[in-house]
Amino acid sequence: MSTIATFTVSADAFPLGYIFESFPEIAIEIEQVVPTNNAILPYFWVREEPVEHVQKALKAQGALKSYTLVDDLGDQGLFRAEWNPDVEGILTGIIDAKLTVLSATGTEDEWKFVFRAEDTNQIAEFQQYCADQGIDITLGHIHSVGARTVEGAYGLTPEQREAVFLAYKSGYYETPPETNLSELAEELGISHQSFSDRLRRGIHNLIEETLDVT
Repeated sequence: MSTIATFTVSADAFPLGYIFESFPEIAIEIEQVVPTNNAILPYFWVREEPVEHVQKALKAQGALKSYTLVDDLGDQGLFRAEWNPDVEGILTGIIDAKLTVLSATGTEDEWKFVFRAEDTNQIAEFQQYCADQGIDITLGHIHSVGARTVEGAYGLTPEQREAVFLAYKSGYYETPPETNLSELAEELGISHQSFSDRLRRGIHNLIEETLDVT
């Protein structure tokens, strides 16, 4: 049975961490991917900052071999990146351990990774690599697919669980829907985009951790 593990590392332990020095309010979200030497975490979203500002920071620092702006939505953008596989770091550990990245989200405080592994040896291999490289990582939780977490939430964060439960309770999934995302977001006092992201990630985690979709 496959295993889900959550790790956190400091913001500067990941190649894109330098961006937070100039834009501490942004969030970076990496798309789900199975890393290989030819496709190392190729897509990432940058949110809460004009895309043109982020582009200038990427050009100035040169952390990527190249990048392409795929979608420009004003205050958020989707980039396709080409990483340098010759640079040793946390990406190397992910590739060597053959981990699937379910999600990776970065803020000025830390990066949070959620990995899927076919067995726990891959998790141990990743931990050993980070230890050998002096990369300080913290293991959050680890459990088998389909197993309930200690909070009983199937891998959902409290915010995601709140969003999923509110949407269900309020009739969002009824036909026709009895509410909409704007009304649900207003009830929680957050933006439409924030609620939509919480709901999407929550449903994603429910599927990943209750159905074996590998």
